[in-house]
Amino acid sequence: MKVALDTNCFIDAFRPSSHVYTAMNELLSAHEFGLIQITVSRQSLNELEQSPDQALSLARKFEILPHFPLGSWNDQVATWDQLEGTWNDARRNDEIQQELKNLAKAGNDIRDRGAYIDALRAGVDVFVTSDKQFVASSPAKRIENRFGLRVLSPEQLYAEICA
Repeated sequence: MKVALDTNCFIDAFRPSSHVYTAMNELLSAHEFGLIQITVSRQSLNELEQSPDQALSLARKFEILPHFPLGSWNDQVATWDQLEGTWNDARRNDEIQQELKNLAKAGNDIRDRGAYIDALRAGVDVFVTSDKQFVASSPAKRIENRFGLRVLSPEQLYAEICA
């Protein structure tokens, strides 16, 4: 199972006080044992680069998803040669991110939506986040029903692996 971890997952893997700390470390072990394949988006890497620490070092160990542009030129987090898709794809990505903005709870930002779009377009199986704007039951169901990519919390994915 190929999964994309959102920025907060990498941060939470080093925060014992986080409610997903244990689940995140179990997911990292599951990756090591080949039960899941962890990936990261350039959106998440860009966020983690703002405060370089252990979370960034961890994220850099995983496969980087192709980056599909969205938003304005100033919103881009990759170089020109790292971008995937056509101008029509970029237009569609903007439409998707606007839909995500409406389907998720208030408070989600373009980086979260961009990470989801990169995961969606790369064909991963699950987008993993602890952001309540995405992973709460109503938004997660609406997003999955609309785009087909499941949104799970680290705890939910860990429970699924253990089942």
